[in-house]
Amino acid sequence: MKADPARIYDLFQLHRRYVVPLFQRPYVWTLDRQWGPLWTDISAKADEYQSFEDRESKEPTKHFLGAIVLNPLPTSGFQVAARLIIDGQQRLTTMQIILTALRDYAAKVDHSPLVRDLAKYILNDCRMENGFEKYKVWPTNADQELFTDVLDSGSIEEVEKRYPEVRRPRRWYPEPRPSLVAAYLFFYRSIDTYANTGADPQATEDERRTRVCRRLDAIDRTFSSYLEIVTIELDEHDNPQVIFETLNFRAEPLLPSDLIRNFVFLEATNQRKPVEDLHRKYWADFDKRDEKGNPSFWKQAEKTGRFYRLRMDLYIFQYLTLKTGREVTMGRLYQEFIDWWRDTKPDVESELQELNAYGRTFFRFYNPDVSTRIGVFAGRLRTMEVGTIYPLLLYLFHTRKSDFSPTDLESIAVDLESFLVRRMVCGLPTKNYNNLFLSWLATLKRTSEIDRQAVRNLLLQSDAETSRWPDDEELEKNWLTRDVYRGLGHRAKLVLEAIDLQLVTPKQEQVQVTGPLTLEHLMPQSWKEADYPLPTALDDATREALAERRQMLMHTFGNLTLLTQALNSAISNGPFDAKLAEIRRYGLLRLNSEFLNPIAEGHWTEEDIHARGEALLTIAKQIWAYP
Repeated sequence: MKADPARIYDLFQLHRRYVVPLFQRPYVWTLDRQWGPLWTDISAKADEYQSFEDRESKEPTKHFLGAIVLNPLPTSGFQVAARLIIDGQQRLTTMQIILTALRDYAAKVDHSPLVRDLAKYILNDCRMENGFEKYKVWPTNADQELFTDVLDSGSIEEVEKRYPEVRRPRRWYPEPRPSLVAAYLFFYRSIDTYANTGADPQATEDERRTRVCRRLDAIDRTFSSYLEIVTIELDEHDNPQVIFETLNFRAEPLLPSDLIRNFVFLEATNQRKPVEDLHRKYWADFDKRDEKGNPSFWKQAEKTGRFYRLRMDLYIFQYLTLKTGREVTMGRLYQEFIDWWRDTKPDVESELQELNAYGRTFFRFYNPDVSTRIGVFAGRLRTMEVGTIYPLLLYLFHTRKSDFSPTDLESIAVDLESFLVRRMVCGLPTKNYNNLFLSWLATLKRTSEIDRQAVRNLLLQSDAETSRWPDDEELEKNWLTRDVYRGLGHRAKLVLEAIDLQLVTPKQEQVQVTGPLTLEHLMPQSWKEADYPLPTALDDATREALAERRQMLMHTFGNLTLLTQALNSAISNGPFDAKLAEIRRYGLLRLNSEFLNPIAEGHWTEEDIHARGEALLTIAKQIWAYP
């Protein structure tokens, strides 16, 4: 390799294209982490130059912006000479955005010499075979339309017209614009502020314009003389992936899925595969953004335990666990993927095809169709936050899908849900789930012919606390006595919502609840004996025992229901007769109309709580049946 220092204008004055590999991530720099500090450095260096020009200080020193790694791309005919950006795409893209903002501002104040000079640093002006070759930097697919829109707009007004500010109802702040657009707007406005800082309000129009142009020239000279970057040019003996990995944690750290994508497509390049075609067919959906330029499903964070992980990272983590059949460490995901790849030496196209296909199944688990029973299971699974089961689900519902009928697949989903919900209600530990599900996965992989009963046998094979499927007796004991309000937290809502859904029949209107529901105690936690009297004809010891029993039943399913937040707040600690009247007036859930009938009208006692708990338990056994 060859490393040389170069000024920014040295890079851009050549008729050359700097091409971002299509498999690299899109533009991700932000105001707080990169744009703000970068502009502070540029404007400070411009101030130093002006002081030097006025003979008030020494010539400014060079400011080092970091390094970029380039790999030559073959060209032919009248194609513009090109370099592949192995590392540094964020830096070079940002430089082009700043120069474009400077050009547009110079045009606004009629500084035509600067506009003319900047043109050659932004666009190639030579013979070329394709229109897109005019751009000095050519971003990854996801950013190309945004980037060309910004460079071709010619003014801030046109950029804002193409990407207007959007405000949502009841929101203080507008929706964020796409990053490349936001970068242009930030730097344009920063240039405007810099150009007019310290202006004399008494100066004439010509004096003000002369001063503004001089300050713009200072920024221009900063780029031409004082911003320095090291270019590392590779040759055929250098390994771009090794160098990329070494440098990637400068600036904005790459996520495991970013590194894995780069590795796989560099492998495709080394195998002389049609990289662009492979990316378009098998990976482009993972990198897509929505119509506003915001991250799509795969680039959003998902809560897993105490942490939030990018869904793409989670997917590859689960896919790799399925492939290897062993526990994978999220913190070493990239290295473990590389180790697996080098051990198995898969065909790149076949592997990309599988990643894409399994990805569609993963998507349906995280974005389920709740009109189906499998979709309902997937939705409840996310509420339970049992992420370690997904490799097993990918195997059952994708790898071996053809072995089952649709009815069998639904039944397997019901059995798995019963296993997990019953254990959750009974307070059984989840710490061994990763090993348990991996052992099931290994067993199923060794089984040539599997059916629903084979899966059910796995769920029934152990009576250990860490792996048993609680039977009806164990479920009933915990259902009627366990403090599920504090023990399950928000997951208790899952159970009650499932019971309410089970109660809906074809004879009833299909009412869809769009807002969040909250847990409500029918007998308030802070009950007052005036509203919920204990029997008077009892000795003190019996009354105390009854009060303790009431306190035990307080947080069981028999005393919990679901209400909207507004209704919950309105009736939370009121007496039962008033609470019941409001629930009957406003509530639409079958959970409340079907099982909220006290033995004595206007009263809610321990017997009522126990009776309602037993009634709800009957429905729960239907939803989550035990063989």
